[in-house]
Amino acid sequence: MKKNELFRMAFLLCFLGMSALAQADPDPNFHIYICFGQSNMEGNATVPSSETQGVSERFQRLYTANNCSNCGKKMGEWYTAVPPLARCFHGNNIGYGPVDNFGRTLVENLDPAIRVGVVVVACGGCDIELFEKNRCVSYLNSAQDWLKNYAKDYGGNPYERMIEMAKQAKEVGVIKGILVHQGENNSGQTDWPDRLKGVYGTILSDVGLKAEEVPLLVGEVRHSGPCSGHNQIIANVPNVIPTAYVISSDGCESAGDQYHFSVKGYKELGKRYAEKMLELLGDNPLQATGISLSAMLLKDSEPGSVQINVNPDEEIITRFEIYADGEVIANDVTEFLWEDVARGTHSVWAVGYDAEGKEYTTSKVKLSLFEPQLPFNGTPALIPGVIEAEEFDYGGEGNAYHDNDEQNRNKGDRNEGVDMSNTAVGYAETGEWIEYTVEVQKSGTYELESTVASDNSNGSFTLYMDNNFIIPGDDGTPGGFVEVPKTGGYSDFTTVKTNLNRLTKGVHVLKLEITGSWFDLDKLEFKLLEPDDDTNVDDVQAEAEIIPDGVYNAYDAKGGFVRSVKVENAYSSQLKSGYYFLMNTAGKVYPLLIKK
Repeated sequence: MKKNELFRMAFLLCFLGMSALAQADPDPNFHIYICFGQSNMEGNATVPSSETQGVSERFQRLYTANNCSNCGKKMGEWYTAVPPLARCFHGNNIGYGPVDNFGRTLVENLDPAIRVGVVVVACGGCDIELFEKNRCVSYLNSAQDWLKNYAKDYGGNPYERMIEMAKQAKEVGVIKGILVHQGENNSGQTDWPDRLKGVYGTILSDVGLKAEEVPLLVGEVRHSGPCSGHNQIIANVPNVIPTAYVISSDGCESAGDQYHFSVKGYKELGKRYAEKMLELLGDNPLQATGISLSAMLLKDSEPGSVQINVNPDEEIITRFEIYADGEVIANDVTEFLWEDVARGTHSVWAVGYDAEGKEYTTSKVKLSLFEPQLPFNGTPALIPGVIEAEEFDYGGEGNAYHDNDEQNRNKGDRNEGVDMSNTAVGYAETGEWIEYTVEVQKSGTYELESTVASDNSNGSFTLYMDNNFIIPGDDGTPGGFVEVPKTGGYSDFTTVKTNLNRLTKGVHVLKLEITGSWFDLDKLEFKLLEPDDDTNVDDVQAEAEIIPDGVYNAYDAKGGFVRSVKVENAYSSQLKSGYYFLMNTAGKVYPLLIKK
């Protein structure tokens, strides 16, 4: 064979090998996170020399800025995540931020076979408009020169660069979440959660991701300084984006200015981002080679069934077991229907074995079957009237309430995660919420008297009726809060009076959300100030625009299943008079009052 023919064959084999490498499937154990925002996401603290040493090679960052001659880094290449992570060169050696300890905390706690990668695009001092796909360019056209210069590091369009880099990252790993820390430049703007929802939606669409697989972690701004009030707006994000989670910055050490955190503060904030992500990943996020499992809740079933599919590699796996909540429920079947599943949260996984007995364990899949949400006393609480704080709806975590931990630290009689005694709810923490099914007997304007106690002046909460604010803000528009004063102790109760927006007659779900931590709540008393002159009230107190058309399971006031109901603005003809709770196939519950 001639020399040039040998060369061509060697070249061809090399080319084929490189092509095979380029076309390799993404590594399911390379977990990647998109991180965007303004200066606190970019990192505004001076990078300590100690933080540049000993960074695990399992923690990688994709360089997202233009090629940088100062450090030799090139856009689109992976490097060990030594700070700064957003851009290579940042004046005065600043650039340490929350993403640094986010990644480090993950690799410390995850299986050693899992790597973590971050894709950071952030510009200090930017409005959320910088990340709105159709507004980024026009926003920059009228921006100040210093912001334009920041954006030039990302090709003049940070949103497009973020999408470009995320798509490239997706070729080698699996995007597990999106982190955002932005809001100082939009402080006080009540539409910020909706605008963030738009940004989140376009990222998911443009990168080809699913919301249920890629949660959004939203960091609070500082609890001190001129923007601290924006945290009350951030608290509303999970109501607008179901797959979003608020990361508290309460207690994170501040820098010497008005807006940023210290290195210590960023470390704590990054740790909190990581702790939430670890919780969402579950007990065993390692994607085993050789066997995989998927599980789907059949929500139309009563009380509940789960379809489980297992895909073992027959060249490796000789036998396997399917587990649910720690118990083996099936052996060596690739399709299994788990029936009569109790309501609550369950974990499902599979363990495979090779010929030598080596174990291959899949990730755990978490599934939740909600209890029907029912009023504490069997019928809705009446307004005007008094609602005792501890008499919140039945329905459980994530449905009738959300508490930051599973423990009831006040040791009340109810077996719930809410920190309640038999007379009050306490240990209130930002982001927690509880719901009450209520019946407003008369439409009109109301005054609220809240009986509260606290040993600090940080406490606050807001109220929603059917997910709409009912406390007016300072300018009269919805979005206000009840500020809890320092009363001298958690047993020293006082009454705080608050005017409410107009309430409409009918059955509703009242939601109380904690926006400032550490106070106790005894009761809420609603007093009618001025009734509407409303003599033509529809007998059916829920309408199609409130309860969307669809098929629902109807439960009576005692929680008993009545029948399936097809809602086409005609459910009053299918059910007798009474209180009902309609649950759709997604588990969403709507209260319904029918009078005939």
